[in-house]
Amino acid sequence: MYYRNKGVVLISVLMIVLLLSSVAVLIGNNYFVSFKRAQYQEFQNISINIFRNIESLALRKIDNELRFNTKVHANNNALFINDFIFELNQGVVTGKISDASNCFNINAVVKKVKNDFKPNEKNIEVFKRLMTFNDVDLNLADEAIDQIIDWIDKDSNPRAYGLEDYYYSGPLNNPKEYTASRLFYSVAELKSLPAIKTIGWEFFNNNFCALPDNSLEININTLKINDNQLLASMFKNMSYEDAQYILDNIPEEGFADINDLKKAFPSHNFDSENRYINFSSSNFSLLTTFTYERFYSESKSTIYYGPNNNSYIVSRIYNGI
Repeated sequence: MYYRNKGVVLISVLMIVLLLSSVAVLIGNNYFVSFKRAQYQEFQNISINIFRNIESLALRKIDNELRFNTKVHANNNALFINDFIFELNQGVVTGKISDASNCFNINAVVKKVKNDFKPNEKNIEVFKRLMTFNDVDLNLADEAIDQIIDWIDKDSNPRAYGLEDYYYSGPLNNPKEYTASRLFYSVAELKSLPAIKTIGWEFFNNNFCALPDNSLEININTLKINDNQLLASMFKNMSYEDAQYILDNIPEEGFADINDLKKAFPSHNFDSENRYINFSSSNFSLLTTFTYERFYSESKSTIYYGPNNNSYIVSRIYNGI
C-alpha cells in the first residue's frame, strides 16, 4: 500500500510538472509572437517616417535642379547619380530618383474635349506600332484601345470592341465594379480589362505607365538600352534595329535639342514625329528602401514637376509594411 501511494504521488507530480511546462511554453509562444508583432509595428512606423522624409528631400532636390535647368536631363544629371544613402544602427536607407517619362503614357490614347475624353488618333497609332513590334495581333490591339477608352470616357456607350458598366458589374466579372470615367491613376488598373489579360500583364508593366496628363513624350537622353521598341514606335518608318543603334550611341551628357540629335544621326528623319521626343522630363520616380536587421520595406513614389515650378507626389506604393 505504501509503495502504491508513493507511485500515485509521483505520477501526480509529473503530471503537474507537465501541465506547468505546457502552460509555460504556451505563454512563451504568445509572448514571442507579441514581441515580434511589436517589433514589426515599430518597423512599420519608422519605415513610413523615413519614406516621407526621403520624399521631402527628393522634392526639394528636384525643385532646385529644375528651377535652373529645365532643358536637358541626361544620365549624368545630379538628379540620377547622387542617391540618398543613410546608414543607421543595423540598418540602411537608400533613395534613388529616376526618369519616369520613358514609357507609353496610357492616358495619352485620349484627349480632353470640353468635359469628356475623346480618342487621340495620332497617339493611338503609336500604341498600335508598339503592339506590332511585340507581335500582338492588331484585332486584339483594337480591343485593348476600345476598352481603355471606354474605361476613361464619361459616356455609357460601348465602342466597337469596348466594354462599359454592364460587363464589369455583370455576373461574369469578379469583383463587381464600374468603369472609372477618369484617367488612370496607376497602370495596374489596366488589369481589370479583359484584352490586357489576354495580351499579358508583363508587357504592359514593362512598357506602360499612367502619368497625370494626356501627354506622350519620352526623354531620349535617359532611355535605356532595352527601350528600342518604345523609341521605334514613336516614328512611322523607324525599325527597332535603327532605334537600337540610336540608343547605343546616346552620349552620357545627352542631346541639347532636336538639331543636336539630327547632327548625330543624319541618316534618320526626326522631323515628322519630333513632337514625341523631348530632352528633359517633368515626371520622376523615387524608389526608397529601408533595411533593418531581418526586415525590409520599400516605397515607390511618382513625382510630377508642375507648370507652377513646384513638384509634388502623384502616387506612392508601399511594399513590406
